[in-house]
Amino acid sequence: MARQFDLYRTADGDFVVVLQSDLLEDLSTRAVCLAMPESRQVPGFAALSPVLTAGDVRLRIVPHVVATLTVAELGTFVLSLAHERDRIIRAIDLMLTGA
Repeated sequence: MARQFDLYRTADGDFVVVLQSDLLEDLSTRAVCLAMPESRQVPGFAALSPVLTAGDVRLRIVPHVVATLTVAELGTFVLSLAHERDRIIRAIDLMLTGA
């Protein structure tokens, strides 16, 4: 099951973070945002694209690059970023409300 804030690597090699609430787990799709290597700079505020860490993994989320993928398209589970929940939600909130 793809859970909220899980990091996946797609067949194309991209990293995506599941944003969708676990309350919608019965759906066959998941709303995701792109995650890219820390070294990649993205336009905008630092708070919009924070660097998230889990062990040796350091990725910058890009919440303004959002997509819907089927569960099968998610690819391979990498790890959970649930411990970064507050920073992810702040970035999404900034994207949606500007605050």
